[in-house]
Amino acid sequence: MNRQFPIVRMVTGDSAGRQFAGVAAAASAIGLGALAAWDLTQKKHSILRNYPIAGHARFLLESIRPEIQQYFIERNWDGRPFNRDTRTTIYERSKGTHSEHAFGTEHDVDRTGYEALMHSNMPIPNPPRPPRVRVGGDDCTQPYDISLLNVSAMSFGSLSNNAIRALNKGAAMGGFAHDTGEGSISPYHREHGGDLIWELGTGYFGARTPEGRFSPRSSPRRPRTRR
Repeated sequence: MNRQFPIVRMVTGDSAGRQFAGVAAAASAIGLGALAAWDLTQKKHSILRNYPIAGHARFLLESIRPEIQQYFIERNWDGRPFNRDTRTTIYERSKGTHSEHAFGTEHDVDRTGYEALMHSNMPIPNPPRPPRVRVGGDDCTQPYDISLLNVSAMSFGSLSNNAIRALNKGAAMGGFAHDTGEGSISPYHREHGGDLIWELGTGYFGARTPEGRFSPRSSPRRPRTRR
């Protein structure tokens, strides 16, 4: 009698397992049938009406599309506005780990249309006039032909008097524009006659009312400067 108990227990377990499997299969069939009936009767998604049950796989894949794109399809240099290589460098520098990369590139530099700066064994002669780009369309009353290379925005508040003089003199000698930065226009910007781009930043320096609001009628002729 003692030897029969394991057999009885095993048979009883198998019977319960088959019963549970049958109930689970029936519940699954009922659930799928209800889902199919809902897919066929709903009028919001034509994909589900044409492909009941199976059409849900499309929406599932669509929900994880960004992850699929990022981890399986996108290359290290494809992302916008910052690709994987740039993000990796930012992550490493923020954690204080190494952020250097070996010389070389992952780009196909030989493909048609790839843009790069290359050395020339036979440089072409200088043009009679430096190339320029016109800023301002047909509706602009005072268009400006700006140089391709110019002095970037550096505020007078972060530079010395002589630095402003040197930058503007370089702009005058090279025939390009000098961006003032957010610190308005000082007398030192005007000493050498270089073209100026008056930048109106968030502080409205030189172009604001006593209350601190922007004033379109302000003039940079008399800005406050330090001596």
